[in-house]
Formats: sequence, structure tokens, C-alpha cells
Amino acid sequence: MPIEICTPTDEAWPAICRFDARSFGNSLTETEIESLRNVHDMRRFRVAYVEREIVAVAGSYAMEVTLPGGASVPMGGVTWVATAATHRRQGLMSRVVGAVHDDIDRRGEPVASLFASEGSIYERIGYGVSTQIRVTSIDARAARLRSEFTQPTGSVTFLDEQDAAPALAEIWDRFRRQRAGETARTVADQQFRIDRRSPPERGQSPAIYLVHADGYAAYRMEQRWNDGHPAHRLHLLEIATSTLDAHAALWQTLLSIDLVGTITAQCLPLDDPLAYLLQNPRVLRTTELNDGVWVNVRDIRTAFSARSYRTAERIVIESDGRRWAIEGGPDGGSCTSVRTKPDLVTTHAGLSSLLYGGMLPSTLSAGRRMTGRGSDVVARADVFFTTSLLPHCQDRY
Repeated sequence: MPIEICTPTDEAWPAICRFDARSFGNSLTETEIESLRNVHDMRRFRVAYVEREIVAVAGSYAMEVTLPGGASVPMGGVTWVATAATHRRQGLMSRVVGAVHDDIDRRGEPVASLFASEGSIYERIGYGVSTQIRVTSIDARAARLRSEFTQPTGSVTFLDEQDAAPALAEIWDRFRRQRAGETARTVADQQFRIDRRSPPERGQSPAIYLVHADGYAAYRMEQRWNDGHPAHRLHLLEIATSTLDAHAALWQTLLSIDLVGTITAQCLPLDDPLAYLLQNPRVLRTTELNDGVWVNVRDIRTAFSARSYRTAERIVIESDGRRWAIEGGPDGGSCTSVRTKPDLVTTHAGLSSLLYGGMLPSTLSAGRRMTGRGSDVVARADVFFTTSLLPHCQDRY
């Protein structure tokens, strides 16, 4: 039967939700379906139908991402990618995501990105890993800040969720401009997250908010009484700080919460300085490390011209047969199409991995994703493309 790929109507939203829930093994209530509809633009979705049955879906969010140097560019956050088990091995995922890419390109968004439910399917359509997700665990009963980092009492307070959105949006904007890979959030975006986190979830409390003048933290509590020996779990949802004092003050408070045995998180970057604040750095454990954001640079010229670079340098990269001269330094950069001999040769996925500055060309070279004209060129490219802070993204989309 012929497969039709089209932009869905508003009336198709409940069916899309049911299809997605079946594909990912979850469920949505009617209230949740209605709530989610308010933040999804059907014009950015593409659906594959066989007759009237949905067999594949993909969509995107209109987002804005921070690049090295603090500049922001529009980004299509690709999401809701699913194919029916009955229609595998027909190229449907590539076709539906390709239609979403075409829409992102028409909108002038130079970057597409996603979080992959499976790690083996997106490199072949141009996506490269650009950040990592670090899973951490802290024994809160053994964790103490070093005395020289202790912050003044009263610098952190609890924030009522009814008043939280404007304050969190302002703090988040200052924070996210300091780290490549983080995305912009409006007051409405923050309110949506607050609303989603306000009910209890999987035995955990509603979200609780701590705020400092230059940062905030959001967490849930999970009770574990252990026959009168409490060892609650504190699940840190996100932490955003624009100063070192705010970072220390929020952690000082988090580590002081009564009854907590363990603090778990999936929001700390690999270069988070928390371990250096602790009397015993080993109480902060990295229990797992996964791929984070996958990036597909849609407009190479615009994206690589918008970011800055660590050193003054000119590197020519060949990607899928086309050559680009990327030239720049700490104050900015440029990217132009050239015909000169390349310094580095890679795939589109390999080139995309370089945009946020967290993936070393030498790592890509060792992984057989890139070749260099010589070891000296690869070493220079390592310094040129990387950033002082590792790229990171606390959003999940």
C-alpha cells in the first residue's frame, strides 16, 4: 500500500499521542494529551500514513541553542521520532525525519539536534554526538563542603512554584549563555516545566525549588524510612548557576537537607567543580556515562560562523565531498566554501560533532570518523575547536 507523508492536522494530535505511547511503552491520560498539545506545533510535525493508520511520526520544537563564545542560533529540536513495528526496514524513519529536516531548513534554523532513544540509528542520517549525560550519586551523609567554601546563611531560600517562572527564566538565561549546548527558555517554557513537575511522580514528591540571586536548583524527594532509619533519595532535576558562589551555596543547602541518604542526578556536566568543594571528593560518584545531544548541522556556513574558537587558526574540513574553511579565534569566526586541500576529512556527522566544542578531532580520528593531513594538524584542531567549559544540555526533548 502507498505511504503518504504529510503535515498532520490538529485533530490528529490524540492519535499521534497514542501512537507515540505505544511505540515507547508508556501511556498518557486525556488531561496529559491536552496539556502537551499546548506546546506542540503541528506545523512542525510530519506523519506517515498507510490509508488512515499512522505508521511513523517525527516533529521538532523551535529552540535556540548557545554556541561556544555565548552566541545563540535558532535550532530545530527533533522529537517524537517513532516507527511502527509493523513497518520496519522500509526507510520510513529516514523519510519522515528528512521531511522534518526540510521544514527546519525552510525556517532558516541552522542546527537540528535530538536525544536518541537508541544509539545506532542517527549517525547514518548526519547526526554526531556532541554532549554527554553523566549519571551521578552522592552519599549525602558523608558529603561535607570544605570550610573555606562555606557560604553565608540565608543566601539560599525556598521558592514557591506559583511565583517561580519569571525568576527561574531570568536566572536560566544568565546561566545558559555561559555553556555551549544549553538552550533558551522563556517564562512560558519554565511555567510548562513547573506544571509538569508539580504532581508527584513514581513515588517522588512534587518538585521543590531552591533559589539564590545567581542560581537555582529543582529536585524531588523519595521517602525511604527503612524501619525508622531514614535514607531518603533526593533526585536533582536541574541546577543552574552563573557564579561560583551560587554553585557552592546551593550545594551547601542540598547537602544539608534532613533525612537524605543519597542525592542522584543526571544534570551535572563532567567538568562540574563540585568534587573540589568536598572534603572527600570520592563521595561524588559517576555511575554511568551516556551519549547526550546529537547534532546535525543543517547550515554549515551559518553555524560555524556564529561560534568562537580557542585559538587563531584556519582549518579546512572536507565533509561529504564539500570543503569548508573555518577561520576564527576567541572573538568570533567565519566559515566559507573553498576548493583548497583539506586539513581534515570527515562525514557530515563528524563535522556536526565539532560544533559545540566538546568532541576532539583526535578522538574522531582515533574512532575512524575523521582523517587528518598530519598529526600536527589534528593537534592544532583539538585546541581550535574545543571550549573552556564542556558543552552540556540539561533539557530533554
